[in-house]
This record gives sequence, C-alpha cells and structure tokens, in this order.
Amino acid sequence: MNWATKSISLKWVVAPEPDPELLQDISSKIGLEKIIVKILFNRQIDTVEVIRQFLHPSMSDLLDPFTMLGMDKAVARILEALQSNEKIMVYGDYDVDGITAAALLYMVMNKLGAQVSYYLPNRLIEGYGLSVDGIKEAAAKGVSLIISVDTGVTAVEEVKYAKSIGIDCILTDHHEPGEILPEPVALVNPKQKDCTYAGGELSGVGVAFKLVQALYQKLQQDQTELEEHLDLVALGTSADIVPLVGENRILTKFGIRQISRTTKPGLKSLIFVSGLMGKEIGTGQVVFILAPRINAIGRLGDAEMAVKLLTTRDERAAAEIARQLDRENQRRKNIDEKTLGEALNQIKETVDLENDRAIILASEGWHQGVIGIVASRLVEKFHLPTIMIAIDNGEGKGSARSIPGFHLCDALKECEDLLLRYGGHKYAAGLTINPVNIDQFRERMKEVSRRLLTDDDLVAKLYIDSEIELSQIDDNLLNVLETFSPFGPQNMRPIFLTRNCEILGQPYSVGKNHLKMKVRKGEAVFDVIGFGFGEWVRQLSSRGNLVDLVYVIEYNLWNDHTRIQLRLKDIKLAAGDIGHY
Repeated sequence: MNWATKSISLKWVVAPEPDPELLQDISSKIGLEKIIVKILFNRQIDTVEVIRQFLHPSMSDLLDPFTMLGMDKAVARILEALQSNEKIMVYGDYDVDGITAAALLYMVMNKLGAQVSYYLPNRLIEGYGLSVDGIKEAAAKGVSLIISVDTGVTAVEEVKYAKSIGIDCILTDHHEPGEILPEPVALVNPKQKDCTYAGGELSGVGVAFKLVQALYQKLQQDQTELEEHLDLVALGTSADIVPLVGENRILTKFGIRQISRTTKPGLKSLIFVSGLMGKEIGTGQVVFILAPRINAIGRLGDAEMAVKLLTTRDERAAAEIARQLDRENQRRKNIDEKTLGEALNQIKETVDLENDRAIILASEGWHQGVIGIVASRLVEKFHLPTIMIAIDNGEGKGSARSIPGFHLCDALKECEDLLLRYGGHKYAAGLTINPVNIDQFRERMKEVSRRLLTDDDLVAKLYIDSEIELSQIDDNLLNVLETFSPFGPQNMRPIFLTRNCEILGQPYSVGKNHLKMKVRKGEAVFDVIGFGFGEWVRQLSSRGNLVDLVYVIEYNLWNDHTRIQLRLKDIKLAAGDIGHY
C-alpha cells in the first residue's frame, strides 16, 4: 500500500424510509414537505410537538438549572461568598471552551459585585486541569473560593490541597468522571452518577451558563440579561464539537445570532481581523476561523490573554490582542504543517496500515499545543484512532482522537497502569506518560483496538438523509433546511443523493485542488463545488458524463448574486467505478 496516498473510501448509507402513513399524517398536520419530515424522523424528531419546538426553538425551552446535581450547593456557596465579600477565583482551561467559560463566569460574577479574578493554567508549564501552582496563586491573592469551569472532575488531590489551606472549591465540568471523585463544596457535572439533568451533553461553557442561570434565578434577577453572553456560549460549544442537540442547540442558535451583534470589543476585533466583518457567521465560521485564533494563544503559551480579549471594554487593547491572536494562529498553522509532515513520515516507517487498527506516534520536539489538531487530521485521512505524544523534559504528553465505535476513555482505562494521567471524552482525550512506557503502551493500544474495532467500524461511512431528484431542489426546500441550523455533531447539514446526473460542459479545477462543474437531470441544472476533489477533473473529462452525487444544498453569494449550489461530499461514476480521492 502506498502510505502517502492511502485515503479512505466512503460507504454510502442512505437513511431508511419511515412508515409512509405516519409520514403523510405528520406532513399534513404540520404543513411540511414529506422530504423534510423524513429527515426529521430519522433524527428522532418525530412528533408534531417536538418538530415544532425543533424548528422554532425558544430560550424559554431551557431546562431548570437546578435539575443538575450539585447546583443548589454551588449557588448557596457563591451567594455566601457574595454576601461576605470573599475573594473568588474563576479557574478555567486553555482551550476555547475553557476560555469562553472563564470569561462568561468572570463577567457575570463581576456584574453581581463579586471580588473576582480569573486564572488559566499555562499549557506548557502546568498542563491540563486544576493545579497546585494555581491554587497557591489563589492563596497568595487571598482567595477563599475557587470556581472551576471546564475542568476539575479528576482533581482529587488538588481539591484536598486547596481545602488544607482554607480554600473551598466549586467544580463545574463536563468531562467523564473517574472512579474516585474529588470532594469539593459542590461538584456540578451532568455526567456524574445520579444527575437527573436531561438537556444533553453540554460543553464546559454550557455548564457555566447553567450555573449563572441558576444564580440569576435564585437572586430573582432578569435572566434575559444573560443573553448578551450567549456569543461566548456559542463560541465554546461549537468549538468543543459537542452534540448540537437539546440545550446545546438552543444556546448555540441564539448565541450565533449574538456573535453577529456582539457588544464585546474583543470579539468584534477578532471578527474583523478574521475577515468576517459583514459576513454571515455560522458554526462553520466559528469552528474553522474564529476558534483557532482563540485557541492559538492557549496552544502556544498563555491563554489568559484570550480571556482578556473577550472581557475587556478597551477597544484599543481589544484590537491589539486580536491582531496578536491572528499572528499566533499563523505561527500555529506553520507548526501544524511541519508536525503533520513529520507524523506522516513516522507512519511510513512504523505503522502497518493494512493490519494496525490504531496509530500511536511519539517524538521529541513536537509542540504539545498542536498535536491534537494533527491527530484529528490523521483520523480524517486514515480513519483510525490516533494518539500523538510530544516528549519533553522526560515526560510524554499525548492527544488522542477517535472514530465511531471506539471509546477513547474506555480504551485508555485498559492501559492506565502505563499512564501517569488521562481523561477526556469518547472521541477526544489527553494523557501523560513516562517515555519508557511508550512502546509498551503502543502495543497495548493496538491490542485493545484489534479487539474492540470490527471490520465494519474501519469502514468510513457517509450517512445520507435522503435520495432525491434535482427537480425537488428550490428556495423553499433550502429555506426550511436552514431552520435546522446551527449545524454540528448529531445535527449535521442534511446530505442528499442524486443518481445519474449529466455533466454539462467541461469540469475544471479552481483554487487549491477544488472541482467546479455544472450538472443536469431533466430540466434542473445546478452548479457543483467539490472542495478537495480537483483530481476528479481528468477522470470526469475522460470517462463519460453520468455521475452519482452526494451533496449538501447551500446558497453561494458571488458578485452580489445568490444562487443555489450543490457542495460535494462524494462522487461515483454512474457506470460503476468508485473513485474517491
């Protein structure tokens, strides 16, 4: 196998057809086309009431925050601190989720009159999570209450230490709890055992929002005041790639709107330097344009500057920090590319892509702030769980990314005797390891992946919402589909299949390896753009003009003209051969 050009072939999986009578019944009751109702049914949105709530969400649909275990204790302790004028420290994390959560809680506590500061660990010095260094800084400032956001659920010893020097801790988190929980004044994490919260898998900033929602409720404050901070919730939630269903979807939908009209000078400056001023901003723009700039400063060093950006009212300071984040992001991208090249070379030398079911790479000199990004790119290319370990000063720090069917935390648990620390989610995790254990860890993870991953798991699947004809595509369909937004995990933009489309004229390549062409079926004609499909130009030009297309439908704004276009997800020659480059 040519390791450098190996790419995954996608298996097309078309969603099943729902019961036709039920489909007709709901379609007529709610006044929607059957194709729309079918898509909703296959996303478990299958009653008139649930469909209406999905298409027309409201902030009033949010759940009572006090259904979250530990919330009452957390609010009671914060109110005590406010009444006693205690010094409070918000302890965040260095990724976008942790940064936005810290900024949100800091600004709300400040507005409530608290003596509040914030602290984010330096990724390169302290690493992830609540640290003794951070607690010592809190003590030096006279802090008597630490409130963590997006971290803390594994901080057993750190909470003990804080308690021993007279500092109470409230931990708010959304990561998987370990077998032994810390014992703070309050632990607020919807994933902890016996928590009855039913709003879905929140991000760290989502949990922080529920906390401030509960505070406002207890203080009988106007909760609509909190909506000005939904821009932060949308940033952190989108960037953390949590499911955009339940409360996440509501908070992100209204938060995306708030980003476009934000009053925060720092966020406005970031939008400007990112080239998004005056443009439509959705979850895609957040994930691929705004979030990397916020992340960059935390990946490469001190994330507190990003909190300052989001909380400052000084427009000149905001503009300067935004420019610095933009520069740091460019530096981060350069490091990404260098690390990716080194990782691919290491795969060539050490990985058997025919037989291995996991990729575990390690190297001195890798920047621990970018290995998670590179691991994600390798997962996209090879569709295998991937762990990259950066070795520095006798310690290995790793970032892991996974595929459906492989729970990273469960797999790492089977290797915990070889690890110093680990934690995270099903699809993303971090770990710390003694370098002498890396070879044994690699073999153990390969054994675990061979046992847990089936042959079917190793086949990358492209899930298709419906097979349709081009004649069914019009503005009315697209406008209803747009109400499904914001798009993200478990609520992806609907994907369609149309067979036997005729290519009109000559396909051509644009930009960096992108395919552009026109297709027709019957009387319907549409432009097609295929990002990364440029190699298809030659094949389509020489192999006939009938193709099966899998695509999403979107508007393309060009020279002040808006037209519907099909954005390619995959393509096959209608004559039979699959060719996905």
